[in-house]
Amino acid sequence: MAESPFEFRAAMTVLLQAFTAMVKKEQEEAERERQKEEEKKKQQREIQQRKKRMLEAAFDGDVEEMKAVLKEVSDLDTKNGVGTDEKRKATHLCNHINMVECTDANGNTPLSEAAGGGHSSAIKLLIENGANPNCKGGFGRTPLYRAAFGGHMAAVETLLQYGADPRLYADDGNTPEQIASLDSLVTILHSWDISLTELMLQKMEAEQQRRVLLEKKQEEAETHRMSEEVEQLAKAQERCNKELQQAYYELNRRIMEHDKCQRKQMVNAELTLQVRLPGPSAPFSLRGTDSTEVPRLKCSIPELDDVLLKDVGSKIHSDGRWPLIIDPSGQAATFLRYRDTNYLNTLNPNDMNMETIRLALLGALRYGKPVVFDMMEVNMFDAVKRQLEGIESGLAEAILSKQILQNERYLSLVRATDGPEYSPTEFQATRLGNFKLFVIIKRHQPPEELLQILLPIRVILVKCSL
Repeated sequence: MAESPFEFRAAMTVLLQAFTAMVKKEQEEAERERQKEEEKKKQQREIQQRKKRMLEAAFDGDVEEMKAVLKEVSDLDTKNGVGTDEKRKATHLCNHINMVECTDANGNTPLSEAAGGGHSSAIKLLIENGANPNCKGGFGRTPLYRAAFGGHMAAVETLLQYGADPRLYADDGNTPEQIASLDSLVTILHSWDISLTELMLQKMEAEQQRRVLLEKKQEEAETHRMSEEVEQLAKAQERCNKELQQAYYELNRRIMEHDKCQRKQMVNAELTLQVRLPGPSAPFSLRGTDSTEVPRLKCSIPELDDVLLKDVGSKIHSDGRWPLIIDPSGQAATFLRYRDTNYLNTLNPNDMNMETIRLALLGALRYGKPVVFDMMEVNMFDAVKRQLEGIESGLAEAILSKQILQNERYLSLVRATDGPEYSPTEFQATRLGNFKLFVIIKRHQPPEELLQILLPIRVILVKCSL
């Protein structure tokens, strides 16, 4: 049994509430993404600030400040939930090393800065926290090179004891011994037992391999976790798609039953179209008008062709705007849906697909049909314009101003995959002249913007006398 109009309105109310909830959810999600992006930028600024503090403290030999920066990194890991399992250990180690090995604009690390400043205590702290004693900064200079060049005896001795290699060359082709500024430094570097350096390098290599293995395990674990998440999300999406398809099936079933019910009721009904057109002596206003002041054009359902599809005495054509059909009853919408029109329900995501809209417009232009955008009770006009702009920049304005019909502007809608029936020679002026755009809304009082852009035509359902 067909549903009553009351039941249909209740179903549509539920649908509109769901649509409103979906829009609100999307807005909330967009706000969360914005906040996440702001938080990410803030964190990046804080990281850069900590790196700057670490580099400056190393050059000044401020060991306490360096310890404070490293503690901040550790505390931040704890705050972000970095624990003591293997994965979180790897994350903590990576964050720690990234701070110890951070670089300035010239590629110099805190250890290189500490060596340049001659601060052996800072050098010791950094190497014990994972700094590479043989890193190369600006001009390929190692920390040992900078300490020897600066004549820092204690810094050179500390670096040698921790594995700094005196054989490494800088970009200028010199070793630390060759550029040492003190004879005593030349002697130390020349007489240094290189076997001690080899032993330290072996230990550092072993430590580096341990870190690489730990990072590899972390990457594998993260890859496995993400694969499981993707699989779960795919299953959830499949489930949601099935639910959505079922919801659309149910909605379309209800719409068809409602339309059947409405068609039965229309047997003893007629439509009155109230049209108020702007003129030099009476500026257009839909608000506060008395029905006796508005010219009426009456027609029964079989005559609606002449009223809408064949123009209201050419007044729509002379006005220059496309009609906005204000149809609280839903009768005109039902009529146009089952006529030879390209009907689009703006609340249906499938109908609002850009390719669907493009083909609807192109077919209407090619075969001389009206395109109907049924907004039901929701103002979807901005969404329609966004989709039109997505198809082609400036398309919305071209359609509203009817420039789409001039100078073969409509051919910009044709794609190579559309087939021979849409070749330029297939478009005929007579059929193009029959192209129309109808926008339908069920609200009694549409937004003021629509009343200015489109030509308002109010549809009033009245009972015929028997």
